[in-house]
Amino acid sequence: MKLTESWNGRTWLRPAFLALALLAATTLQGCGWWEKNVVEPAKGVVDRRLTITSDPPGADVFIDNVYQGKTPLTLNYKVGLRDLFKGFVIVIQKEGYLPVRREATYQTKTVTFRLIRSRRRRSR
Repeated sequence: MKLTESWNGRTWLRPAFLALALLAATTLQGCGWWEKNVVEPAKGVVDRRLTITSDPPGADVFIDNVYQGKTPLTLNYKVGLRDLFKGFVIVIQKEGYLPVRREATYQTKTVTFRLIRSRRRRSR
């Protein structure tokens, strides 16, 4: 079948092909024009700061199972409006101490952990 022939009585095949080719060509140019002329700065995005401390200091900090650093730690991040309804999980661990897990919300500004020494089992 040629592009000029009708396909079951439809002559739209050639214009559809040309439109698809035009769309592909403009997409490959990049999004510079779109970002410059269409996209507005994100609305409803808020900068947040979270400070995490522990007693004793030097504990590993994991937020949602992603390593962030050692205490004391201050994190700067952005939160969208949808994120405000969710929370996240902070886990602190240090060798010789029991790990601590705490849930927090995006309104939380400071979290302090007091670590408890783990007891070693006596061998018989």
